[in-house]
Amino acid sequence: MDVDLIRTFVQVAKARHFRKAAEQLFLTQSAVSARIKLLEERLGAKLFERSKHQVSLTTAGVRFMAHAEELLAAWAHACQEVRLPERATASLVAGATDTLWNIFLTDWMITASKAFPEMMIRSELHTPESLMPALLDGSLDIAVMFDAPALPRLYVEELGSISLIMVADRKGLNAEQALQFRFVDVNWGESFAVAMQQHYSHSVPSLLHTSVGKVALELILKSGGAAYLPQQMVSRHISEHKLFPVEGTPAIVRPVYAAMLAGKESDPLLQGTVAQMRSCLDETAGSSPRLP
Repeated sequence: MDVDLIRTFVQVAKARHFRKAAEQLFLTQSAVSARIKLLEERLGAKLFERSKHQVSLTTAGVRFMAHAEELLAAWAHACQEVRLPERATASLVAGATDTLWNIFLTDWMITASKAFPEMMIRSELHTPESLMPALLDGSLDIAVMFDAPALPRLYVEELGSISLIMVADRKGLNAEQALQFRFVDVNWGESFAVAMQQHYSHSVPSLLHTSVGKVALELILKSGGAAYLPQQMVSRHISEHKLFPVEGTPAIVRPVYAAMLAGKESDPLLQGTVAQMRSCLDETAGSSPRLP
């Protein structure tokens, strides 16, 4: 089994474009084309229909796609197994974005390492865009995220929620003033973007954007401004009067989900992991002081 050929096939199928797939794989377009041609020769079937603007799967390609993803997942699992230290009885690879690791998943990792002292645990930092591919190809056992896609191959369970509040480094600002005062637009996912549009449809577009909550926090603490940030992340700064809730702005609640490959939800290890993560998120939310 040539894993690189299969991985290239899956990437082209998802990107529906050879050039885009090449960029995502850090290869040249000619290298991607050569890999697909070699895979088609080995399988004895044409996998893609090519047009000027995109490519699409043939009937054979659709049939091979499900097998390809299963093969990649099996390969990733095999790699994890052979790399286990001799004293390790099991392994778990968890992935999430920077903000979720900062808010509660580091606490979960401490809890898990104490509960399962002989288990190898690996944490991975991902962007929202890289989580799903890593989960689907078997690189991750569990992924934690704000927006969980409804895919047949995934089992998704809600862990709890995180409340995002608008804060600024100045006291007494209202929503209009805060949105015009160095507002940092943090990418908290599609649902958050919809909520922002509903609440602030007439606001001036922000000049500062980030997908990392901690970056937004440092920006407004060090150079002034406002942003929507998790209550757990800003509660201490509010207590110390370094940040202030913006008057008259609603909290935007974001559900947090754990996702794994369908069929693995009955795995005792993953069941225990979900329970631990949910408990850590609940404890983190409960430990945040009430806002004035």
